[in-house]
Amino acid sequence: MLSWIRTATALITFGFSIQQFFRIASKGSVERAGIIGPHEFGVLMIVVGLLALLLATLGHRSAVRVLQAQYPAANIRLSAAGLLAALVSILGLLALLSMLMR
Repeated sequence: MLSWIRTATALITFGFSIQQFFRIASKGSVERAGIIGPHEFGVLMIVVGLLALLLATLGHRSAVRVLQAQYPAANIRLSAAGLLAALVSILGLLALLSMLMR
């Protein structure tokens, strides 16, 4: 789970950085060189990062359910990885909203 969080964080950060770099470098007027421009590419990377985080969270919850079924005395309720994934997803959503509002 933590490796997926790391990967999702990198995708979200890289997507936001690409968009901001080209926005600042071109002083607001970014032209498309191909099918998609830097803004669309940044948004796409953030969305992929958020989807990876969602899939990892679902997989983690499934694994925790299996562990609880095998070891009922373990009492696994909330993991630190799940909390971290929630915080990273909130930050990713804020970055996405920030990019879409500009």
